[in-house]
Amino acid sequence: MVMAWRFGAVGVDAVMDVIQDGARFAEWMVAVPPEVRAGPNWPRKGSVVQRYDGREPRMRHAENRHLTVALVERWRPEDDLVLRLRSGLGGWVRIWIRVQSRPGGALIEVHAEPITATARLRFTGSARGAAEERCAQVAERLIELATTQED
Repeated sequence: MVMAWRFGAVGVDAVMDVIQDGARFAEWMVAVPPEVRAGPNWPRKGSVVQRYDGREPRMRHAENRHLTVALVERWRPEDDLVLRLRSGLGGWVRIWIRVQSRPGGALIEVHAEPITATARLRFTGSARGAAEERCAQVAERLIELATTQED
């Protein structure tokens, strides 16, 4: 498991508002394709983010698991999101995002843990530093987007 945290002069509510906006998922989540769309119940447990090519899915292809980018495992609107994210090399990674109130702002913790063997390759040896950097980038992007939202 890898972890990074960042402190920002933003409120917890502003950060959680950014997370709740499914249309902004690709803006703050690192290493996902920009053409994604969150399901209508985002970010409730069981909701998904899928690649989106501009066409509406029909009939039996309404939900294609191969197009799924992320799946929400837990959502607490006051401070916590846990999701399963498809790794760029294949496999799945579990991401925890916790937002805590601190004097003058919010502390954002991002933890990542590989679930499948193929994803574990991104968390060993020299690749571990890159995984930690991706966690830090998620926190930084959330702070940046929450800051612009508060203005």
